[in-house]
Amino acid sequence: MEEWPPSSPNPTDPRDVSSPPPTWPPPPYGQGPPPGDMPPPPGPELAPIPWEQPGVGFFAAFYDSLLLLATRPRQAFERVGVTSAIMRPLGFAVLVGWPGILASTLWDLALRQQMEAWMPWASDPRWERSPVMEIGFALAAPCWLPVLLLLAGALQHLFLWMVGGAKRGFTQTFRVLCYAQVSSLLGLLPLCGSLLALVWHVVLIVIGLSAVHRVTTGRAVFAVVLPALLCCGCLAALISIFGAAWLAWMRGGH
Repeated sequence: MEEWPPSSPNPTDPRDVSSPPPTWPPPPYGQGPPPGDMPPPPGPELAPIPWEQPGVGFFAAFYDSLLLLATRPRQAFERVGVTSAIMRPLGFAVLVGWPGILASTLWDLALRQQMEAWMPWASDPRWERSPVMEIGFALAAPCWLPVLLLLAGALQHLFLWMVGGAKRGFTQTFRVLCYAQVSSLLGLLPLCGSLLALVWHVVLIVIGLSAVHRVTTGRAVFAVVLPALLCCGCLAALISIFGAAWLAWMRGGH
Protein backbone atom coordinates (compact mmCIF):
# COMPACT_ATOMS: atom_id res chain seq x y z
CA MET A 1 0.00 0.00 0.00
CA GLU A 2 1.30 3.40 -0.96
CA GLU A 3 2.02 5.70 1.92
CA TRP A 4 0.21 8.98 2.01
CA PRO A 5 1.50 11.56 1.91
CA PRO A 6 4.54 10.25 0.04
CA SER A 7 7.77 10.38 1.98
CA SER A 8 10.40 12.93 0.94
CA PRO A 9 13.44 11.63 -0.87
CA ASN A 10 16.34 10.72 1.27
CA PRO A 11 19.19 13.12 0.45
CA THR A 12 21.73 10.77 1.92
CA ASP A 13 20.67 7.72 -0.07
CA PRO A 14 23.02 7.36 -3.08
CA ARG A 15 20.34 5.33 -4.92
CA ASP A 16 17.94 8.25 -4.85
CA VAL A 17 18.78 10.08 -8.08
CA SER A 18 15.99 12.58 -7.57
CA SER A 19 17.67 14.15 -4.55
CA PRO A 20 19.31 17.53 -5.16
CA PRO A 21 23.11 17.73 -4.97
CA PRO A 22 24.43 18.67 -1.58
CA THR A 23 25.33 22.30 -1.10
CA TRP A 24 27.99 23.88 1.10
CA PRO A 25 26.55 25.22 4.32
CA PRO A 26 27.32 28.86 5.05
CA PRO A 27 30.74 29.08 6.72
CA PRO A 28 30.88 30.24 10.31
CA TYR A 29 31.52 33.93 10.78
CA GLY A 30 35.17 34.83 10.28
CA GLN A 31 36.26 31.49 8.79
CA GLY A 32 36.10 32.52 5.12
CA PRO A 33 34.63 30.74 2.11
CA PRO A 34 34.37 26.97 1.56
CA PRO A 35 37.49 25.09 0.41
CA GLY A 36 36.49 25.27 -3.24
CA ASP A 37 36.69 29.07 -3.21
CA MET A 38 39.92 29.42 -1.25
CA PRO A 39 42.65 31.59 -2.88
CA PRO A 40 45.69 29.83 -4.29
CA PRO A 41 48.59 29.33 -1.92
CA PRO A 42 51.33 31.97 -1.97
CA GLY A 43 54.31 31.53 -4.23
CA PRO A 44 57.76 30.52 -3.07
CA GLU A 45 59.61 32.99 -0.87
CA LEU A 46 62.51 34.99 -2.28
CA ALA A 47 66.01 33.97 -1.37
CA PRO A 48 68.14 36.48 0.54
CA ILE A 49 70.62 38.64 -1.31
CA PRO A 50 73.76 36.59 -2.15
CA TRP A 51 75.83 38.44 0.48
CA GLU A 52 73.60 36.97 3.20
CA GLN A 53 73.13 33.47 1.82
CA PRO A 54 74.82 30.79 3.95
CA GLY A 55 77.27 28.53 2.21
CA VAL A 56 78.21 31.00 -0.54
CA GLY A 57 81.88 31.91 -0.84
CA PHE A 58 83.00 35.39 0.25
CA PHE A 59 84.13 36.66 -3.15
CA ALA A 60 81.26 35.04 -5.04
CA ALA A 61 78.67 36.49 -2.64
CA PHE A 62 80.29 39.92 -2.79
CA TYR A 63 80.51 39.98 -6.60
CA ASP A 64 76.99 38.61 -7.13
CA SER A 65 75.54 41.18 -4.73
CA LEU A 66 77.38 44.03 -6.47
CA LEU A 67 76.15 42.84 -9.85
CA LEU A 68 72.57 42.46 -8.62
CA LEU A 69 72.50 45.91 -7.02
CA ALA A 70 74.00 47.52 -10.13
CA THR A 71 71.87 45.83 -12.78
CA ARG A 72 68.61 44.89 -11.01
CA PRO A 73 68.29 47.10 -7.92
CA ARG A 74 64.57 46.55 -7.46
CA GLN A 75 64.97 42.78 -7.35
CA ALA A 76 68.02 43.16 -5.12
CA PHE A 77 66.17 45.22 -2.50
CA GLU A 78 63.18 42.89 -2.59
CA ARG A 79 65.59 40.19 -1.51
CA VAL A 80 67.17 42.53 1.05
CA GLY A 81 63.81 42.67 2.85
CA VAL A 82 63.73 38.89 3.35
CA THR A 83 66.04 38.88 6.40
CA SER A 84 66.67 41.32 9.25
CA ALA A 85 70.37 40.97 10.09
CA ILE A 86 72.37 44.13 10.80
CA MET A 87 76.05 43.25 11.01
CA ARG A 88 76.25 41.58 7.60
CA PRO A 89 74.82 44.59 5.70
CA LEU A 90 76.98 46.92 7.78
CA GLY A 91 80.09 44.97 6.79
CA PHE A 92 79.06 45.22 3.15
CA ALA A 93 78.61 49.00 3.50
CA VAL A 94 82.11 49.39 4.92
CA LEU A 95 83.65 47.17 2.22
CA VAL A 96 82.16 49.18 -0.63
CA GLY A 97 82.13 52.58 1.06
CA TRP A 98 85.73 52.75 2.27
CA PRO A 99 87.48 52.45 -1.12
CA GLY A 100 84.95 54.80 -2.72
CA ILE A 101 85.45 57.48 -0.07
CA LEU A 102 89.23 57.13 -0.19
CA ALA A 103 89.32 57.26 -4.00
CA SER A 104 87.09 60.34 -4.21
CA THR A 105 89.30 62.08 -1.63
CA LEU A 106 92.49 61.30 -3.56
CA TRP A 107 90.91 62.45 -6.84
CA ASP A 108 89.82 65.67 -5.17
CA LEU A 109 93.35 66.36 -3.96
CA ALA A 110 94.95 65.44 -7.29
CA LEU A 111 92.59 67.59 -9.37
CA ARG A 112 92.16 70.49 -6.97
CA GLN A 113 94.29 72.91 -8.99
CA GLN A 114 92.37 72.17 -12.18
CA MET A 115 89.06 72.58 -10.37
CA GLU A 116 90.17 75.90 -8.89
CA ALA A 117 91.18 77.09 -12.36
CA TRP A 118 87.74 76.22 -13.68
CA MET A 119 85.95 77.63 -10.63
CA PRO A 120 87.93 80.59 -9.22
CA TRP A 121 85.41 81.15 -6.45
CA ALA A 122 86.39 77.76 -4.98
CA SER A 123 89.97 78.98 -4.30
CA ASP A 124 88.95 81.18 -1.38
CA PRO A 125 91.55 80.72 1.42
CA ARG A 126 88.73 80.52 3.96
CA TRP A 127 87.67 77.20 2.42
CA GLU A 128 91.18 75.75 2.21
CA ARG A 129 91.46 72.23 3.60
CA SER A 130 94.44 70.29 4.86
CA PRO A 131 95.34 67.33 2.60
CA VAL A 132 96.67 65.37 5.57
CA MET A 133 93.42 65.85 7.47
CA GLU A 134 91.34 64.83 4.45
CA ILE A 135 93.35 61.65 3.85
CA GLY A 136 93.26 60.79 7.55
CA PHE A 137 89.50 61.30 7.63
CA ALA A 138 89.07 59.04 4.60
CA LEU A 139 91.29 56.34 6.10
CA ALA A 140 89.21 56.42 9.28
CA ALA A 141 85.98 55.75 7.34
CA PRO A 142 85.49 52.26 8.86
CA CYS A 143 85.24 53.97 12.26
CA TRP A 144 82.82 56.80 11.50
CA LEU A 145 80.82 55.29 8.62
CA PRO A 146 78.77 52.89 10.83
CA VAL A 147 77.86 55.76 13.16
CA LEU A 148 76.89 57.92 10.19
CA LEU A 149 74.72 55.14 8.76
CA LEU A 150 72.94 54.63 12.09
CA LEU A 151 72.15 58.34 12.42
CA ALA A 152 71.11 58.64 8.77
CA GLY A 153 68.97 55.51 9.07
CA ALA A 154 67.20 56.87 12.15
CA LEU A 155 66.45 60.19 10.46
CA GLN A 156 65.35 58.51 7.23
CA HIS A 157 63.03 56.16 9.10
CA LEU A 158 61.55 59.14 10.96
CA PHE A 159 60.76 60.96 7.72
CA LEU A 160 59.44 57.75 6.20
CA TRP A 161 57.13 57.39 9.19
CA MET A 162 55.99 61.01 8.76
CA VAL A 163 54.75 60.26 5.23
CA GLY A 164 53.11 56.99 6.30
CA GLY A 165 55.62 54.72 4.58
CA ALA A 166 57.30 53.00 7.53
CA LYS A 167 55.48 49.70 7.03
CA ARG A 168 58.32 47.74 8.60
CA GLY A 169 60.83 48.45 11.34
CA PHE A 170 63.92 50.63 11.55
CA THR A 171 66.12 47.61 10.84
CA GLN A 172 64.89 47.37 7.25
CA THR A 173 65.49 51.08 6.65
CA PHE A 174 69.01 50.72 8.01
CA ARG A 175 69.62 47.72 5.76
CA VAL A 176 68.52 49.76 2.72
CA LEU A 177 71.03 52.50 3.55
CA CYS A 178 73.79 49.94 4.03
CA TYR A 179 73.30 48.30 0.64
CA ALA A 180 72.76 51.68 -1.05
CA GLN A 181 76.32 52.48 -0.02
CA VAL A 182 77.39 50.54 -3.11
CA SER A 183 77.04 53.87 -4.94
CA SER A 184 80.27 55.00 -3.25
CA LEU A 185 82.22 52.88 -5.72
CA LEU A 186 81.48 55.51 -8.37
CA GLY A 187 83.95 57.66 -6.47
CA LEU A 188 86.65 55.62 -8.20
CA LEU A 189 85.88 57.67 -11.32
CA PRO A 190 87.70 61.01 -11.67
CA LEU A 191 86.01 64.41 -11.89
CA CYS A 192 82.28 63.56 -11.88
CA GLY A 193 82.51 60.34 -9.84
CA SER A 194 81.43 61.93 -6.56
CA LEU A 195 78.45 63.66 -8.16
CA LEU A 196 77.34 60.45 -9.89
CA ALA A 197 77.72 58.58 -6.61
CA LEU A 198 75.43 61.07 -4.85
CA VAL A 199 72.74 60.83 -7.53
CA TRP A 200 72.90 57.03 -7.67
CA HIS A 201 72.81 56.87 -3.86
CA VAL A 202 69.53 58.80 -3.76
CA VAL A 203 68.06 56.61 -6.52
CA LEU A 204 69.02 53.41 -4.68
CA ILE A 205 67.51 54.65 -1.41
CA VAL A 206 64.22 55.46 -3.15
CA ILE A 207 64.12 52.04 -4.83
CA GLY A 208 65.13 50.29 -1.62
CA LEU A 209 62.57 51.98 0.61
CA SER A 210 59.82 51.31 -1.91
CA ALA A 211 60.73 47.63 -2.25
CA VAL A 212 61.48 46.82 1.39
CA HIS A 213 58.63 48.76 3.01
CA ARG A 214 56.23 47.92 0.14
CA VAL A 215 55.16 51.51 -0.53
CA THR A 216 54.75 53.45 -3.75
CA THR A 217 57.74 55.08 -5.39
CA GLY A 218 56.14 58.49 -4.96
CA ARG A 219 55.87 58.03 -1.20
CA ALA A 220 59.49 56.88 -1.03
CA VAL A 221 60.63 59.91 -3.06
CA PHE A 222 58.70 62.21 -0.74
CA ALA A 223 60.34 60.63 2.32
CA VAL A 224 63.82 61.13 0.80
CA VAL A 225 63.37 64.74 -0.35
CA LEU A 226 61.36 65.84 2.69
CA PRO A 227 64.49 66.70 4.75
CA ALA A 228 65.75 68.94 1.95
CA LEU A 229 62.33 70.57 1.62
CA LEU A 230 62.19 71.23 5.36
CA CYS A 231 65.70 72.70 5.34
CA CYS A 232 64.80 74.96 2.42
CA GLY A 233 61.58 76.00 4.16
CA CYS A 234 63.41 76.83 7.39
CA LEU A 235 66.06 78.76 5.48
CA ALA A 236 63.41 80.70 3.57
CA ALA A 237 61.61 81.49 6.84
CA LEU A 238 64.82 82.76 8.45
CA ILE A 239 65.63 84.92 5.43
CA SER A 240 62.11 86.35 5.50
CA ILE A 241 62.31 87.12 9.22
CA PHE A 242 65.73 88.79 8.99
CA GLY A 243 64.69 90.62 5.83
CA ALA A 244 61.56 91.98 7.49
CA ALA A 245 63.55 93.02 10.57
CA TRP A 246 66.16 94.75 8.40
CA LEU A 247 63.47 96.64 6.45
CA ALA A 248 61.78 97.71 9.68
CA TRP A 249 65.14 98.92 11.04
CA MET A 250 65.86 100.85 7.85
CA ARG A 251 62.47 102.53 7.93
CA GLY A 252 62.83 103.39 11.60
CA GLY A 253 66.27 104.87 11.01
CA HIS A 254 64.93 107.23 8.41
